Amino acid sequence: METRDTVFLAVMVLSAFLLSFEWLRRFAYRPTNPLIILSVMVLVGTLSVMLISINNKLQELEDKIEAKDRTLKVNMESTGIKIEERMNELASKVDNAIYEFNRRKYH
Repeated sequence: METRDTVFLAVMVLSAFLLSFEWLRRFAYRPTNPLIILSVMVLVGTLSVMLISINNKLQELEDKIEAKDRTLKVNMESTGIKIEERMNELASKVDNAIYEFNRRKYH
């Protein structure tokens, strides 16, 4: 987990604490129930960890896709080079065969 993600997690949990505490005070709910505040903090904390986890998995997937893309590009280039070499070889054989045919035809 990156430092940025940790900071966001802390900010989310702190804001959940303040929000729930002030919300309960606003409706004159006395005494302020710490279980409600704790539950909201845990809920927001787990949601933020879940979002961070999803982000990390998406990043890993993106890295794998990029690696496969690079591999495919290299394979396509090498295949293209091999095909070009074989086509040149075949063209040379065809040229030689035509030359031999023309030579035999006119001699």
